[in-house]
Amino acid sequence: MQLGEKIKYIRKTNQMNQKEFADRIGVSQGTLSDIERGNGFPSYETILALKKAFKCDLNWLIDADIDSELGNELFGVNVSDQEIALIQLLRNLPELEKNEFLQIAKIKAKKNNIEYPN
Repeated sequence: MQLGEKIKYIRKTNQMNQKEFADRIGVSQGTLSDIERGNGFPSYETILALKKAFKCDLNWLIDADIDSELGNELFGVNVSDQEIALIQLLRNLPELEKNEFLQIAKIKAKKNNIEYPN
């Protein structure tokens, strides 16, 4: 994954639009759009702002050979060991079973009055 794709991944993981994310890291929305599309590179200050705001691992961020890795904290979103295990299991399921898993999770969420993204 390239740098721009990783920055977009961080933004999407944190459920932010480009304007919110750009404001958070101190760049314009246009600059962020260019970076995400691979038409520009973030400044040193922007990379540090990403690290600070979203607790990004700088090695992961700038090294295209390092794919997304799960950890105890993923871009400012706390992830428990149980959540990591669920994600790893889900990634290994065939597509049809991923959909079944999602339907089960939605039923559980509804039963517990938990909102989920559509």
